Amino acid sequence: MITGSTSAEPLVTVFGDLFMEANPDVSVAVQGNGSSAGITAATNGTAQLGMSSRALTEEEAAAEGVTGTTICMDGIAVVVNLENPVKDLTTDQIASIFKGEITNWSELGGNDAEIAVFGRDAASGTRSAFEEICGLLGEDEEGNEISLVDESKALIADSTNAVSTNVVSHTNAIGYISLGSLNETVKALQIEGVEATVENIKAGTYEVARPFNIATKEGLSEVAAD
Repeated sequence: MITGSTSAEPLVTVFGDLFMEANPDVSVAVQGNGSSAGITAATNGTAQLGMSSRALTEEEAAAEGVTGTTICMDGIAVVVNLENPVKDLTTDQIASIFKGEITNWSELGGNDAEIAVFGRDAASGTRSAFEEICGLLGEDEEGNEISLVDESKALIADSTNAVSTNVVSHTNAIGYISLGSLNETVKALQIEGVEATVENIKAGTYEVARPFNIATKEGLSEVAAD
């Protein structure tokens, strides 16, 4: 069983299919339910591999016998409806949108229309990485890390596909998804003038990128270790 990040799920599913072709006596099940859930499952042994679209936290990495292995880098595409004329935003502008400070597309050179903000649930590794990169993390009075996203104005989706579907359905929407899930139904914005492409992620010029990790624990079966 492999479980975790819905962003990493399509890639890991391909890996699983290839592994089963080479090993017909092995069955690989891949389930997307969020990065935190994947790491927890790998830690407590309910799954042999946990998919994560973020780095393990200090607490997660401190669990006895648990390690995270980076399998690739993935971009996070900031997406809008195809009818939206806006093409480029800065990370500061993106942060202001999700904080609820910028609420109308006209403030960004777009139409005079209220911005519909779509984000991910708290267990999402895509959300964790997006908030860290875009400056959407802060601290409460006790010094604990908190999200600065104004959830009173944001609609929360439980998967990458759900974000895409909502952006397609709402002309004035904005959201973020894994670059690997990007298709022609939505438009990826340039960030700081740089397009969200594989080439730009490899070159390090596209800022909104993060690792895909596989969490494992000591004592894996021979099959899982392979």
